[in-house]
Amino acid sequence: MRLFLGLLLATVLLAGCRGNNQGRQNLQSRVDSLQSANQELGRQVDVLRDSLQGQQEGATLSPPIYFPSGSAWIPDRGRRQLDKHAQTLKQTYPGADFQIQGYTDSVPIGPTLEDTYPSNWYLAAQRAAAVAHYLDTRHNVRSNSLKIEAFGPQPVGPNETPERRPKERRVEIVVEDGT
Repeated sequence: MRLFLGLLLATVLLAGCRGNNQGRQNLQSRVDSLQSANQELGRQVDVLRDSLQGQQEGATLSPPIYFPSGSAWIPDRGRRQLDKHAQTLKQTYPGADFQIQGYTDSVPIGPTLEDTYPSNWYLAAQRAAAVAHYLDTRHNVRSNSLKIEAFGPQPVGPNETPERRPKERRVEIVVEDGT
């Protein structure tokens, strides 16, 4: 803003000094210098913006938080990992917006859990909400536009075996682009 006002003042002075050719040349030289400096600063801002985008755009905190089958309760190992993720959000991405994405495996909800979790999608939403609640109440980590998303089975690998399914029962925290 200061640079713009300086350029405006220089232009006004330049217009008022029509009779003074030497003064006019000096002012034109200053205007040219300020315009050059403004262009260089613009290039530096673009470089810094690009470097920040590379750091924050779609960054997924790793590892995800894993859940037992048919449950939205965060296990102790998941709480310890969330404690680390909370520190990362505060230190590396202060003030950034983020999404919490819940996933499930492909095993349908059984009859004993249908009253609690009517569908896998509902279970995924409960997992994401549990993580958001934990970050908020335990670490005061919030976002101005927090998004909780729920997905059904979206395998990260072969999902046919019981050994692979625990990797599908997860919550991921994705930091959004800060620009």
